[in-house]
This record gives sequence, structure tokens and C-alpha cells, in this order.
Amino acid sequence: MNNLSLKVSSRIVVLDIGMYIFRYVSDTPAHPRNSSLSLHQAPIGKGAVDFFPASGVVRNTLTMPGDCVVVRVKGAQASVLVTEYHPEGESATIQLRIDQISTSPSGPTPSEPSPVAPSRTAALKLNGHIETRGDVTVEDGWLGVPGTPLRLEGFSVDWKDQPKDVNLAYLCRSGKDSEPQIALAGQFVGTRRQAKPITSVAFALTGQRAAHYELSGQAVFGGQPPLDIAADKELSGPNGTEQLVALRLVITPKAAQVSPPASPWNDTATTQIFRNG
Repeated sequence: MNNLSLKVSSRIVVLDIGMYIFRYVSDTPAHPRNSSLSLHQAPIGKGAVDFFPASGVVRNTLTMPGDCVVVRVKGAQASVLVTEYHPEGESATIQLRIDQISTSPSGPTPSEPSPVAPSRTAALKLNGHIETRGDVTVEDGWLGVPGTPLRLEGFSVDWKDQPKDVNLAYLCRSGKDSEPQIALAGQFVGTRRQAKPITSVAFALTGQRAAHYELSGQAVFGGQPPLDIAADKELSGPNGTEQLVALRLVITPKAAQVSPPASPWNDTATTQIFRNG
């Protein structure tokens, strides 16, 4: 019987009420290939913590770049125990990025519907289930029609010729206080033939090359002007109950190679981190 020797280190991240996305990122191909990182609620703070892992993530454990878990803190400030496991001889540290998903009810500034994306953008195919129309597929355009009352009940996003080391993550809710459904490119969220509306959506790019791409687009909720999509921003109508009727996404490669944007959670005045190990 082989005895596996592991080096274990842990730290506690203290978070205010809100939603966050924890992502395994890597700036180089030489990421720790046999290491992992797990997330659990820690006993600091009085709030409750819910974990919503993306497809393929088991027991809130991140094992490779691109893995992510959405974390929701309710009631009061709470904390997450982050534990890294490294086999003996593997010393590289896992890079964990934490970003807050803004849930401001005001949302982004409304705008006019935008035209179809130019040809240099990524080739995206949006598949959705629309009230009375059934399953619909569009490429590089609007899924659903802005200005109509027909609800978009579920959707998936296929990324043709998707580059290595970057992925699209998205979530939706079917009701103001419902649990979010989380998926990666190619996976379906929402419902079919259940007459359930989608009342909020959020999108983010993940993976070690996510900073080399820009995410944009628009979402339209019933009776409302289009809202501009921004990474890590949860969008909804002004009351949180308006149903999603149309969606358009654009992913554009950036002209220059840039470093990942600084995370606000690197600021110790914003996030308290306690380490052990």
C-alpha cells in the first residue's frame, strides 16, 4: 500500500454579505498538476455561506485552472476556509482569484440594442428555449427579441474553436430568491417547458488566459431597456421579478497581452485573510 505524503496549508477569507466567484487561475502552463484547493465555511462570523460549484467541480474542490465555485454569504459577515493540498515534491502555489459578483438592483446603465458583433469576435452559438417558440439557436446575434414579452426560459452558449485555457462561466436564477444555476460554455441553465422565467443572469470569463479576452453584450428583461453585460455583474430588472426575454453575448480577443486585473480582495483593508501552515 502506497502512503501519499501531503503538504497542507490553510487560510481564512472573511467576506461581507454578497456573492463571490472563487476561481483557480494560472499565469503559466506550469501550474501544480496534482494539487487541489478546497472551500468550506469557517467558524468566524455570524453569517451563512452557500457554495454553488460549476459543472465538474466536486465537493467544492478546485483541481485545475478554470475551476470555479460561486459563494454566497447571507445574514452577516462570514468566512471561508481555503485549504491547499500539495503532494510531496510539488511546491508551486495554487493561484486563487476571488471577485465579487455585484447584485446592485439598479444594474448597469440601460442602452439601445447593439448591432451584431464584428467578425473578429469569438464565434458564439446561443441555444435557448423561448415561450411558445420552443428551442431556438442563433449565431453571433440576439437570442430572443428585445421588446417582446416572450420569456427566455433557458439557454446555453457554445463557443466554436474555443481557445485553450479560457472558458465562459454563467449563472441564472428562475425567481428572485431562487438558488442560482451555474454552468460553463456548452452547458444548459434554466428550464424547458416549465413556464419558469429567468429573472437574473451573470457572466464571467475564467481560466489562465481570461484576461486576454473581453466580455460584453446585452440582456433584456420584460418591459425594460437593454442592460450592458459586464464580467461578474449579476443583471436583473428593477424589481428582480422581470423575466429575461433576450440575450446577446460578445467575446473579443484583446489586441495586447495584459496582466490580469488587480482583484479588490488583494487589498487587506477590504478582505481579511488569516493563514495557517
